[in-house]
Amino acid sequence: MTTVMPEPSSQTVAAEPAAVRRIQLRFADGATREILVPDDSTVLDAARAAGVDLVSQCQVGTCCSCVGRVVSGGLEMPVARTYPLRREELAEGQRLLCQSSATADSEVALDYPVSVIEGRTPVRTTAKVMAVHRLGATAVQLDLRLPKGQDLAFTPGQYARLRVPGTEEWRSYSMASGERSRRKLSFLVRLLPGGAMSTYLTRARPGDGVEIEAPFGGFVLQPRSEPHVLVAGGTGLAPMLSMLETLQLHRPAPPILLVFGCRRGEDLFHLDELAARASFMPTLTVRVTCDEECAEPGVLHSDPVAALRPEDVSAATVGYLCGPPGMVDAARARLTELEVPAARIHSEQFLAS
Repeated sequence: MTTVMPEPSSQTVAAEPAAVRRIQLRFADGATREILVPDDSTVLDAARAAGVDLVSQCQVGTCCSCVGRVVSGGLEMPVARTYPLRREELAEGQRLLCQSSATADSEVALDYPVSVIEGRTPVRTTAKVMAVHRLGATAVQLDLRLPKGQDLAFTPGQYARLRVPGTEEWRSYSMASGERSRRKLSFLVRLLPGGAMSTYLTRARPGDGVEIEAPFGGFVLQPRSEPHVLVAGGTGLAPMLSMLETLQLHRPAPPILLVFGCRRGEDLFHLDELAARASFMPTLTVRVTCDEECAEPGVLHSDPVAALRPEDVSAATVGYLCGPPGMVDAARARLTELEVPAARIHSEQFLAS
């Protein structure tokens, strides 16, 4: 049996042009950028094609780095997937731009100033290990020095990618050092059983080379004169230390409350340093908590979120949250309950690799 194929039609049907949506990107410092997003492109890809390199990391919808909030219009993400955004955040209009397509002309608010992405190309180099300091039972501080003649400009709150020596594994850690320490960088690393970086740090020696790429991230300090509340869990203290370096010089000096907590007393660290900072920063109040009973003087038997009191905040408060996802979610909910506007709450979640 012979199958007869129809002859090609002499008439060519033109493909319909892809719909294009106009997206206004509004940054935290008031700057705006406009991009065109075809219906077959994500917002992130369209922005990059237009030369607007928005903050992102995984680009597959798992890390939350590229989140933006829809102010008007519409962005949609594929429905048959699970995302790290909570139901409440989705209801507020938050979307992952690496997964979002535009359904209408839209305005999207971003949680960082435009300076984070313009004029700052990530630097990739090899730093030298200066020291590894044990901090409590479950963390260390890693101090690195960049090569002579090379420094790193960053904004407090941003992070670096470090390659684990002897492997192809990369890990991300927030800078704990201040933005003025551009050659000497410090990181707080949580020790994980069997973790690639944790294993390396047990044998690291001064002079070891560590490949580093930075800066990244849109969780950045935007200093203001209004009250600041910083809530940190474990090694989530790292970006807060960096932020304090800048807030110390801000004028007028804002009232600052830092709430820092760990699960066990043996996990606490940097208590002397925090006390010293409070002694020379008159507007800084430090509140340390521990989930379990702790013999350390002045430590509250509580967690960082429960230690937040109504009198600590107002509608003018700016909140910065960093630590395990559960703590960050609970702290955001607590500040919202205390009537801190969502636009004034900034957060970074620490996830185990």
